[in-house]
This record gives sequence, structure tokens and C-alpha cells, in this order.
Amino acid sequence: MTLLQHRRDDCNEKLLHVLDLPQIYTKPTARTLLETLALLVVDPPSWDSTLCDTSARAQCLPPRVNAEGVPAYLTKIISSPLAWIENDDDKEEIWEAASVRLSERSGRSGMGAMTRMFRVPTTTETTSVGSTTDSVTTRSDVGDNWIDLRIHEPALTEDNLGLKTWASSYLLAKRLHTLRKELSMLTSTYTRSHDYGHEHPSALELGAGTGLVGMAAAAALRCKILLTDLPDIVPNLAKNAATNMEVIANHGGSCQTAVLDWSTPSNLLTLDTHHHAAAGDDDKPYGRGRFRLILVADPLYDRQHPRLLVQTIEYHLCRSGAARVVVELPLRDATAYAQMRREFCDTMQRLGLLVVREGEETGLDDWRDERGEGGEVRCWWSVWSWGNMSDEQVRSRGCGL
Repeated sequence: MTLLQHRRDDCNEKLLHVLDLPQIYTKPTARTLLETLALLVVDPPSWDSTLCDTSARAQCLPPRVNAEGVPAYLTKIISSPLAWIENDDDKEEIWEAASVRLSERSGRSGMGAMTRMFRVPTTTETTSVGSTTDSVTTRSDVGDNWIDLRIHEPALTEDNLGLKTWASSYLLAKRLHTLRKELSMLTSTYTRSHDYGHEHPSALELGAGTGLVGMAAAAALRCKILLTDLPDIVPNLAKNAATNMEVIANHGGSCQTAVLDWSTPSNLLTLDTHHHAAAGDDDKPYGRGRFRLILVADPLYDRQHPRLLVQTIEYHLCRSGAARVVVELPLRDATAYAQMRREFCDTMQRLGLLVVREGEETGLDDWRDERGEGGEVRCWWSVWSWGNMSDEQVRSRGCGL
């Protein structure tokens, strides 16, 4: 029985030590080395251990090899000429696999492209507890009450952080079903009475990244949503939307994708046409104030972002009393980031938007810090609506940060 078969057949086996693996000095076959390297895969976390497909169960299980000594083991393989292996293609495949395994141990930024599954609840059931009524998330074993979204993430670079799914996005995606009653204006009955009917999205996601939040909203809120981001991000965003199109439709929602640069919020570039709407150009489908809901998660990475984000919200959010902006921000400790959070809140309040609901929650992320460790991420979520307050009331209210 090979090591890989052993991994598949016995999930509760004792952890192997690196010395239990085939050593280079024993001149293992190409097949043995490749199977061993497959055993050492660092699998992308889904943040939900129940989401493994049966056919891919072995790849979803955590590696059964003690991590100590593995980088040195991989380095020996990479540096070896593998002279006893005659086929040059086999050698190249082994060196490549060992290099990838070593890169994976450098954190998410060292991993290549990956596809992972995220389970998101779509309904909240009400149960009576004594004399009180509490809303609780429905059990994840009831298929009609959750949606599994398959998210592809290309190989990551520091310049394209939008290609990764962040903890704040997953937390917000899981929270959306709890806002369903409050955001009931997004139901299909309401949108059909709108000037553009159900053909026009009623919700907008800004900085959608991999699309997890927007696709979860489409299913949980049963709405049509437009997912937007920068040109380098949208191709993968569109791919994820297409991949999950059927399962979203089965829950009563739909989504489209478009390019939107916050510096020019009136310009939306879809796959087939460029929609331009100048200020006050109300006869355009993407003109000013067309969206009743705007979603945004972890959008602040530059000092200009708070101002640009708020001006985009101002352009696209309708002036209805039912309009809402839902935001999730990680509470990173860096002084510069804290200042950007504060500037965002201050600018939103000056615009006339006020926090009507808020809270904090903690999630997990796979992005490594300067010590090479991932971990918990504390986030602040908030729901905003138009309000009428004096400057003094706005200053005294704050926004929970």
C-alpha cells in the first residue's frame, strides 16, 4: 500500500515523521516520490471542514506528516540530480512538485491558483425558547437553507490582493441572511414594480474581489446584484459568477459583473457594452441613485480609498429611506489603517448616512503575518441608512470604531 493510499484509507493514522518518508539516499522511484509529494500538499482552507467533496476527500484532509523537517526534506529533493531516474520528464515533474510544496509553506502568497468551497446560510429559522423568540441560523445539514459557493482564486501577488477571499468577506456572506427582513425591498415583487423591472440589478457590490459576498447576497436576499471591481479582478469574478450561476438561481437570485473604478463612479463597463451616465442622467440603467443596497467588505488599502469609496456610494445609492449600505471592515491594529476606517466613517456621516446596526465578530484568515502565521481576524460590521442629524449629533454618535 502506498503512502497516499494509506492516507485515503485511514484518517486517524498516527502522524508520520519526515524520517518515515522515502529518503533520497534510498533512490525511490519517480512514482514513489510523486505520491509522497502529493501527501505533503498544503490544502487551501475552506474554513468549514464539512465541505469536502467525497471524490476529493483525500485532498481535503490535513496532511498526516509532522511539519517539522519537511522544508529540509523538500529542499533535498529539489537540489538532488535524481540521477537514478532515467526519464527527464519525471525528474522535472518531481522538482516542480517539490518546489510547489515548499512554496505552499510560505503562506497563501506562496500558493498557486486554487478553488475552494464556502458554505453560506440563506435562511434564518425562528424557534421559541420559553417565553422568548430567538433567531438562529438553520442547521447546515438542511440543503434548502444554505448554499455552497465554489470560489476560484488565481495565484496571488501583492498587487492583486482582490484575487483572494478574505475573512471579512466570509463573515459578511454568512451574516446576510440575518438582514433579509430588513432588506425586503430587494425581493422580486418589489423590483418588478421598478422602472426597469427585474432586468435591472437592485443591489451593487463594490470591490467584489472573488465575488463571495455578492453571490451570497443574491441567494440569501433573492435579489439581482451587480458585482464590480477593477479590470484585473473582473475576469476571475465573472468566472466565479458563471460557475455558481445555477445554484444561485435555484435560491431565487442572479448576478452580473462589471468594471467600476471608484475614481469615475459614473462609468460601468460590462462584458459587452460601456454604460456611461453623467450626474443627473436618470434615463440610464446605471445612472445616479439606481441601487437600493450597496455591499462592501474590506475595501481600504490606500489613503485615497475612504474618499473614493464614499463618493462611489454617494453616486450609486438611491435616496430612498429603505436604502442601505452594508459594510464589513477588519479591525487591523496598524495606525494608518485605523485612520482610514475613521475617515471612512466620518465621510459617510457627513454625506448623511448613519449607522443603524453594528457589531463585532471574529473569523479566521489564511494570510500569513510577518511571523509566518495566520489566525483570527476581528471585524466590525455595520448597516447604514440615510438620516437627518445635526453635526453635533453625528459627532456624538460615532460609528463603533
